[in-house]
Amino acid sequence: MKKAINDFLYKLLNKQYGQELTEEIVKGYQETRPVTIRVNTIKSNLENIEKELEKENIDFKRVGWYKEALIIENAKEERIRNLEIYKNGEIYMQSLSSMIPVLILNPRKR
Repeated sequence: MKKAINDFLYKLLNKQYGQELTEEIVKGYQETRPVTIRVNTIKSNLENIEKELEKENIDFKRVGWYKEALIIENAKEERIRNLEIYKNGEIYMQSLSSMIPVLILNPRKR
């Protein structure tokens, strides 16, 4: 597993976290993270974005804890970047963890 990241980073992680946790961290680096998007409600709404994704045959599922977030199931980031709704700023690609502060600061978004 050491070959997945450079030696410097591996040694640094190992020194700070130990072998077992370092192996878990490296494993996490290797996993493909899902493509997730957030609707820019200033320019669009969830229903319009869902319609556009359906027209493009892009499968998605809603995120239960954030009504403006979607998990893309059958498209990579590059394909999303080529969509007009992305180019027009109607959606943002953003990790789910990065959406949490908005929910904490604005509970009405839940």
